[in-house]
Amino acid sequence: MAPKMVRTLKLSWGTFHFIMGGFLLLAAGCGGGNEKILEPSAVPQNTASPSAAKAPDLKSLATSSKPKAPVKRKQPELEGNPEDFFEVVDYVHNYQIQHPQAASDAEDQVAVVFPAQKGINSTTFSVIKSGTQNEPVKPDATFELPKGFSAVKEPGYSSQGLPRRIRCERDYSEMVLVPAGVSIQGLSNGDKNASPQFTIYQNAFYIDVHEVTLEQYRRWRSEMIAQKGKIPEPAGNDTQPGDFPALGISYTDALNYARTMGKQLPRETQWEKAARGETGFQYPWGNGRALWQKTRQPGQVDPVGTFSGDLSPYGVLDLSGNAREWCEDWYSENAYQAALALSDAGVVRDWTGPKRPVVPSMRVVRGNQQAWDVSKRTGENMRTPPGDVGFRCVLNLTHSVTDPETSKDNPKPNHPPVPKNSKAF
Repeated sequence: MAPKMVRTLKLSWGTFHFIMGGFLLLAAGCGGGNEKILEPSAVPQNTASPSAAKAPDLKSLATSSKPKAPVKRKQPELEGNPEDFFEVVDYVHNYQIQHPQAASDAEDQVAVVFPAQKGINSTTFSVIKSGTQNEPVKPDATFELPKGFSAVKEPGYSSQGLPRRIRCERDYSEMVLVPAGVSIQGLSNGDKNASPQFTIYQNAFYIDVHEVTLEQYRRWRSEMIAQKGKIPEPAGNDTQPGDFPALGISYTDALNYARTMGKQLPRETQWEKAARGETGFQYPWGNGRALWQKTRQPGQVDPVGTFSGDLSPYGVLDLSGNAREWCEDWYSENAYQAALALSDAGVVRDWTGPKRPVVPSMRVVRGNQQAWDVSKRTGENMRTPPGDVGFRCVLNLTHSVTDPETSKDNPKPNHPPVPKNSKAF
């Protein structure tokens, strides 16, 4: 049965940027119909970012009342079958979809519209908030991207005026913003290699939407050959189409590619935050089961972006599937214990991993060959990579770009951030 309405209690519109964790629970419990909920009026379909566009006004469900002193309002009557009503409950951005158990204000109600296009599964829908929206955030005039990068204006800007998406003009890749703030790293139990769990604060950074493709890697390799410098090795899957991720890439070649583009390889804490969000989801889409539009097995490699459900809270694709990926860090089985020992008031700040090799020539690789969860970490030889290892890049913002809470008390930098190159090995 398709849902008729989603109700949310004491849940601000801004928190819907993190609602990815509830998508699959809604889809698994309710199915994927193409019905419009709450209002039959036309609503934009397949909106990329609810915060980037002004939603249409919805008729209030509240009963009319005269302007008097505040009084307890009667709960408005809901249309449709009560069994089809749901409530989004926010457990610090770890969402659960439940049947409503308490009265809610009509102003807190939202409409959900499922996409009608073929090929889009029921985990993709638009959330439309009734009432007025806040004015779009204007870009921060003091912030400048490094040379070779430009803002993608359509997705809009973060609460601090940073572009949500940027484009690297060297390899034509699109990158998404992962804002500054704290996030959960590791596991509290289970895999000892990914334990203990700890909280880390990291500065803002941008990360590639998907892995470096064969087309991008081939273009860069041709440039290196033309310059008669050190020639990178061809990708291990060089015979595949250009929209597949480049695989079998050595750490050295991945690092040199990133530097050529003015970018860096991600630290594993950055990779994990981009994949798990700030609260440490089990999967990029949340804690529910995976829903693919066609058959997909762990370890399977497809053209980048094939599975739109493999999407993190920040809009990063293919972190659960496709290539395993290089990170900048030296590998150590006890890295997380060492990180926790450096915590200040329970928070580790801008940790960059071991300072020197623990196991010779071993660097961190993130990604899982056997399941969809993204906490898995392994070490691989940086010079002789396995055939399923690729990479993606980040752009570090070296000067402090703080989270909204911290920014109230700290001035913004008066000079633009510049990229920070990875340390040479």
